[in-house]
Amino acid sequence: MRMLALIGLFLALLAVAGAAVMIANARDAVRAEMASALDLGIAVGWAEAGRGAIPDAVAALDRLGLRHLRFIAGEAASGSLGEGNVGHGAVPGWFAALIGVAPQAHALTGSDGRVLLTVVAEPQDEVAEVWEDMRDLALAMLVEGLLLLGAAWMAVGRALAPLARIEAAVRRLRQGVYEPGPRGGLAGGGVPELVRLGTGIAALAEELAAAGRENRRLGQRLIEAQDRERRDIAREIHDELGAALFAIKVDAGRILRLSEEPKPEATISERVEIAGRARAVLSMAADVHRLSRRILVRLRPALLDQLPLGEALSGLIVEWARREPEVRWSLDVAEDGTPDGIDGLDEVLRLTVFRLAQESLVNALRHARPTNVSVTVRRWTDRVEVVVTDDGPGFREGPGTAEQGGLGIAGMAERVRALGGTLRIGSDGGQGTRVAACLPCVPAGLEGVA
Repeated sequence: MRMLALIGLFLALLAVAGAAVMIANARDAVRAEMASALDLGIAVGWAEAGRGAIPDAVAALDRLGLRHLRFIAGEAASGSLGEGNVGHGAVPGWFAALIGVAPQAHALTGSDGRVLLTVVAEPQDEVAEVWEDMRDLALAMLVEGLLLLGAAWMAVGRALAPLARIEAAVRRLRQGVYEPGPRGGLAGGGVPELVRLGTGIAALAEELAAAGRENRRLGQRLIEAQDRERRDIAREIHDELGAALFAIKVDAGRILRLSEEPKPEATISERVEIAGRARAVLSMAADVHRLSRRILVRLRPALLDQLPLGEALSGLIVEWARREPEVRWSLDVAEDGTPDGIDGLDEVLRLTVFRLAQESLVNALRHARPTNVSVTVRRWTDRVEVVVTDDGPGFREGPGTAEQGGLGIAGMAERVRALGGTLRIGSDGGQGTRVAACLPCVPAGLEGVA
């Protein structure tokens, strides 16, 4: 409707401008016509006045029927110039006022100075012709304008028809429905700009639907990884911690029985047995302590609560080097001159960086059997990158690569995506495996500002 209103306003302005130009031209044309008619009337009036009596000359001139001219015997009164041509009363007064051309008179005087004849040029006929032309033209323009508005209504309505489908599709997207229907139904018809817009929204809906399916798949894999982690922890507690506690219970019971037997003095064999069982209890207690620390580290790395991130990563590398001395380990921490470096990251990012390195090292040793493993952490002002590479056989997707501990690939991808980062896992130049994560970061203390 606004577009049609603009078209109608343009047509109205065009009509007003055209009418103004026509009225100005008509005013000049009527004046020129009156001057020409007056010259003709003067010439004819002199000719008839020289032949005889003035009344007979006036009658003869009237019989000639000269257009726009009227002849009056003697001097014409000032009030009689506007009279005559009553038959053109259909011309509106406002239009005659717009033309603004008054009757023109010229007096023919004799040798004695007496007015013999007055020639009057009247514009009514000419004004009436101009009025008829403009009225017909205005009617034609009105019909043409209505036809143009009707055609514009149909054309604009047809061109903007996809907007309703696009609006409905966007409403469905806002409601979380990522299936907008057939793509052609959304993108077909209309002007090319709306076709491109509809095609873009349809592609966006398809990408959102694919992202939703991927999120559900990752969520399912994450739940599976969590369940697997719980099963592993439960198995370790049952198999190792339960067995160790049972052995401690047996040894402690035997020591208690030996100590309660009513003997004045323990034999050498009994003292040896008591000492051996006491050492076994101490050994089992140490194993239980190590097992509990391993489980706690898997649940929450205590190093991050005690050390900066850089030292925690160094401690992680040292621990793995102690366990796997045949593997060459390297750690490279590079910073861009930020005041606190990687230690200035917030708690969530610090934990994520540590978990990424921890899980990547576990996967490298579990699946790759490498001889070289390197961990690189680089921090810029706006992001931090974690890269873990090994020289194993390379990464191959498939059922055999399901992660057994830590976050797992699905868990890492979900955590990185939740922080707005990216995670890429693949072969490093066709050999070995490369895990690369890029995480956006905000310096500690500025999270609320962001």
